[in-house]
Amino acid sequence: MQATQQTGTEIQSVLDKFCEGYANKDIDALLDLFDSDPDVLVIGTGEDEKRTGLDEIRIQFERDFCQSERLTVDFENVTISQQDSVCWVAGDTNVYFTAEAKAIHVFLRFTAVLTQRDGKWLFVQTHFSFPFSGPSE
Repeated sequence: MQATQQTGTEIQSVLDKFCEGYANKDIDALLDLFDSDPDVLVIGTGEDEKRTGLDEIRIQFERDFCQSERLTVDFENVTISQQDSVCWVAGDTNVYFTAEAKAIHVFLRFTAVLTQRDGKWLFVQTHFSFPFSGPSE
């Protein structure tokens, strides 16, 4: 159920705006990318990073931005699938940030579900995770 080319372009635009919002530490711009439904969900990499609703998601963004001086996010190897007005997205994420004058790169996996409301694609769920790098069999 690969997304149409037009939908793929629109979803990529949402991902680009997400990256721009993080780089600018612009919480309002980021929240504009999320559906206002009370059960919208963001799952981060921390044990306590499961946020439901825009108020909790705002708290998560505030915390993310307080923990770093500079922060950039980029997505690669993105796949976008679609069924009617719902898309699901998966990809790799590179997060670069500076904390306490130390430059850090973190590689994450990313999944998201977006829904189309009034012609606009909005996140209803995002999930970032660390790939497990345990011993091979």
